[in-house]
Amino acid sequence: PLRGSLIIEQIDLSLVGEHQRPHISPEPHISCSHVLPILDSIIEREGCSLMHLQFPQVWFVWRGGRREGPSAEFHAFIGRYNQMWENREEIGCLECNQSLPNNGNEWIDGDVFDAGYGTQLHTCYDCLKHYCYECPVNGERKLDRCRTCDRDYCVDCIEMHRCLSCNGDNCNDCYEYECHQCNRKVCSECIEEGNDFFYQCEDCDKVFCLECNDIQSEETGMCYCHECNDIRCNDCQLQKFRQGERDCAECIKLIAPSLVGECSRLYEENEQLKVKNKELMRENNELKSRN
Repeated sequence: PLRGSLIIEQIDLSLVGEHQRPHISPEPHISCSHVLPILDSIIEREGCSLMHLQFPQVWFVWRGGRREGPSAEFHAFIGRYNQMWENREEIGCLECNQSLPNNGNEWIDGDVFDAGYGTQLHTCYDCLKHYCYECPVNGERKLDRCRTCDRDYCVDCIEMHRCLSCNGDNCNDCYEYECHQCNRKVCSECIEEGNDFFYQCEDCDKVFCLECNDIQSEETGMCYCHECNDIRCNDCQLQKFRQGERDCAECIKLIAPSLVGECSRLYEENEQLKVKNKELMRENNELKSRN
């Protein structure tokens, strides 16, 4: 039913779900030579309805500083797909009516030296509507690309947030991490690479941005030990201490304010219980006197 289809509007060959990174390990065995003839049978037909194509990333990934693939047949198909769009009636941005594609773009990026090579442009993955990348809506672009799932979405379909570390835009649903205090987002790629914009607890995976985290303060919830290089939130550090697993003097020094604070809280709770106990004893004595 797929070969030669006139009604299909979107084909996603990425082999991953929506809001998932397209990098698959081990790499899937999906062959251009088997798939492209089927795609050709669709785009070569007059009246083709195809609006969006998503390819498996294994067909055009970078390795060792150079592009592996794309195969000549894949690169040639991109040219035929873009020609299909040129044969259609002119399409304009639904926001500003500017003719698309603009700024030297094509419907699928065919420049092998571009980071976006092989990806569909000017098309929202969800609604399949077409926009340019310049139209602003409430300070954000009408159409933007998620750095995580590598798909374009319009603001009407998906809310984008900026990673506090790399400043890249990502779908809200693509984020797995956020600062435990201010809730600003951190993309998974930045978490894996690690940098100086945030701290992540080695035990519970809590994340704290620099603005919220002062490694000398108990209020931040994160401790970094310069002696053993451990990075843990206060809760996990205290748990390790209670379990007798903290023998580093610097670690103990770092959590000392938390221990003092915990003792103060326990003391206050104990005093409150004493007051409550006195009230209960008074009420009990009054009941006894009435009887």
